[in-house]
Amino acid sequence: MYENIIVIPFRERETHLQHFIDNTIPLIEKHLPNTKVVVVEQNKGKLFNRGALLNVGFKEYENRTNYFFTHDVDIFPTEDVVKNVYSEQNTDIISIKSAHRESLGGIIKCKHDVIFNMNGFPNYIWGWGIEDRALYYRSCLKKINIKINRIPGCKTLPHKQNVEKYINEKKTISDMWKPSYINSASKEEKEKLVQNSGLNDIKYTILERKMIHNLVELIKVDI
Repeated sequence: MYENIIVIPFRERETHLQHFIDNTIPLIEKHLPNTKVVVVEQNKGKLFNRGALLNVGFKEYENRTNYFFTHDVDIFPTEDVVKNVYSEQNTDIISIKSAHRESLGGIIKCKHDVIFNMNGFPNYIWGWGIEDRALYYRSCLKKINIKINRIPGCKTLPHKQNVEKYINEKKTISDMWKPSYINSASKEEKEKLVQNSGLNDIKYTILERKMIHNLVELIKVDI
């Protein structure tokens, strides 16, 4: 049983991953005992699906950890953040580094049972984006306590924008996860937003699984 599983959704960011291993892993080893990092790499051939990759990590370590982190590979915390923020345990979800307030992206820490209660991320958001907003509103619909931290001690490395062309009607998906829809939706519609796609129906095939560091496992998947 692990205290923490840190899940990194990954594709074609080798330089960032090596930087993470060289600079962040030593901080995790020092300040977060009994923690494992799981890099879930998406196979080529489809648009990137950050939410589904994170769901794979959650499923692979279901009932094997107390807390999950979602952690983008290009964000790097200071030692003070790892020591004093990553170790917090007094709320259901800690939003450590997100793009905006109505988002649970970038870096979050979440109790194991909470992420499964929310059914994880929707699996239908291909192309990257919106899934962080979807998770935020799933937490609101489940009335889950969120602590928002605006942490200046997290650095994002320069990177080329990797937002790709959406499929599944980008605007329709985006509109599903806007406050105007959430607030006006019926009880049945809100339940569908949580239950219709997520950990309950994630499908994937593991292509490769190996340790790339004594704390870091790489799982390559087809989704």
